[in-house]
Amino acid sequence: MINELVLAGSTWLVLYDQKTPFAAIVNAEVSEINGEPRHRVVATLEMARRDQCGEIFSVQDFWQDTDALKVEGVVVEPALQDMGLAILLYECLVIDKNITLMSDNLHYEGGKALWKKIAKSSKKLTVFVLDTDTGKFFPYDGTRVRYEGISIPEAEIWSIHPDNNRYGVILIAEDRRKHTQVAA
Repeated sequence: MINELVLAGSTWLVLYDQKTPFAAIVNAEVSEINGEPRHRVVATLEMARRDQCGEIFSVQDFWQDTDALKVEGVVVEPALQDMGLAILLYECLVIDKNITLMSDNLHYEGGKALWKKIAKSSKKLTVFVLDTDTGKFFPYDGTRVRYEGISIPEAEIWSIHPDNNRYGVILIAEDRRKHTQVAA
């Protein structure tokens, strides 16, 4: 357990399994599910330390002081999707466990929307755009500009199928306190 939250009058636990790696938000109250006493899981976050080919991420060299994990999937119970549970999971992992979270290279609409929402609304995280093909952060000139959901042109981040010219571009979520001097 890495955090305990009180939302909508209920207590929720944020759980993290470093070995898998996997995180979840569960209701602290035990309830009966299919005749068994269980904690209701309302949000999950699957991550990986390796890319799809089994190679270690070359971009991990940027984060010597943190664990860098690729986000592979986020699921939030539909009735609770407006509560910001996915953002809370990201924040807890980055802040409480000192993890750098990276998007994958596949830019699906749901993933794009979540990363944009994190960039716009999280008070705890800073999001950057990294081109893994060149090893440079946007604007790809040796500086680093914070992405705030609208501050970087969409064409610089997302590939639109079938064009995959931005396949090497990923988003990075880090602790905002580390980047107080970075321009937006």
